[in-house]
Amino acid sequence: MAGGNLPAAWSSFGSGAYDEIEQIDRDMNMSLVEMMREIYADERMTATQFTIIGSDVNQIRHLFFHLRAERRKIDVSYGIEVLTGAIVDVDDDHVLIHIPGFEEGPQRRIRIRFEALNIFYQFEVIIEEVSGERVWFRMPDSIQSATRRKYRRVYPDDVFLRFIFQYRPIFGKRGIGQIVEDRYSFLVEELQKDFPDLTLILRMVAEELNAISGFFEFKFYKKGEKRTRMEQVVASQESTLYMRDTDRLENYFRKLNLFGLTNYEREYKNMLNVMSEEEARKSFEELQQEELRNHLYNYVCAPITVFDSCVGHIYLYTTVLEKHQITTDDATRIDILATLLSYAMTRTAVARTYFTEPLARLNNVSIAGLLFEIKSPILFDYLIDHDSLRVLLPLRNDLLEMQGDITRLFPTDKGDRFQIGIQFTEGAPDDFKKLENYIYLRNKQRAEA
Repeated sequence: MAGGNLPAAWSSFGSGAYDEIEQIDRDMNMSLVEMMREIYADERMTATQFTIIGSDVNQIRHLFFHLRAERRKIDVSYGIEVLTGAIVDVDDDHVLIHIPGFEEGPQRRIRIRFEALNIFYQFEVIIEEVSGERVWFRMPDSIQSATRRKYRRVYPDDVFLRFIFQYRPIFGKRGIGQIVEDRYSFLVEELQKDFPDLTLILRMVAEELNAISGFFEFKFYKKGEKRTRMEQVVASQESTLYMRDTDRLENYFRKLNLFGLTNYEREYKNMLNVMSEEEARKSFEELQQEELRNHLYNYVCAPITVFDSCVGHIYLYTTVLEKHQITTDDATRIDILATLLSYAMTRTAVARTYFTEPLARLNNVSIAGLLFEIKSPILFDYLIDHDSLRVLLPLRNDLLEMQGDITRLFPTDKGDRFQIGIQFTEGAPDDFKKLENYIYLRNKQRAEA
């Protein structure tokens, strides 16, 4: 891996480096496109219309008719199992429920929980007959538990919203987090935008790398491309590889004890499971000799990720001809820069999909928050750790902009969609008034229907 193959001294990005940065920019966008294809979802789902529950005398029976008509999912507790079912049939004093995965045991009672018209109900009912996953139970003769929610929900018809996660300090607000925010304030400022300028961020990161060593590269992987041992290690472990010194063989696999940094230790241990120690050491001796022939002294390789997938790396090295060495502090700086670039790419992937197109289906909304659905398991997993959202909510002729924190994340029964509940924390005063008015009109229309 000769030094001439890598861009050197990108201190100003003048005419000599223009083509190089343009190609890297194109590679970066190709990697983004691949990840966007994985999270993109534009299938529209049909909405339901509510029916109105009948008289107080027949309230319980009408509740189950309502659940059947709406095809509402019901939480079912049987023994230690918690399942989900749906009402199939209702007669005068019995109800038939289909519970996928149900297996009959000695217990003759089940507990069911569901929500209807802003009231949360719980019943413990007696099992009358079981036929596979279909269970007949006796209709309860009284309401056992009913709790009215603090804020009334409404269920809009076929409404799709846009959203993006809010920036929060990636490394926290104290200690190293505060140092990163202060040292790379110019980068953080760009990361806070809905659509970060990736080309600008790439140049900023390159300037920082050049201050450590003039020999570095950005590489974005292509599908089907064969990867080197170093690239395989970085991609599989998703941690920054730091080679302190190529002169000593033990540096390749001896435990580093450095937070956030690794070497070939894990690969070496895996090799010992299938070959002798002598064979494993010989393999690394060959790697060492190859790197010494290329005059490598020490190097760092940091993964670039979009969501949780490694799409490329930052590679920086020094040679034996230089007096400068990449220190552990330098390696940590490179790891931080790769993390910031990864965050920018992930934020852009979401901005170009779920914040550009109305792809998330709104399930319900109240003055306190809302519940919506997405299709992407990749984005769903990512939102577990990035739980502050900004939402653009179209209601009638208004576009409301609200901010909120995620309070609930759960997959649907079939596992093909994912529901996310947020509690509003901020919004324009006029937007809250518009939302309140919308909820009032929807409830009034339902009452008059």
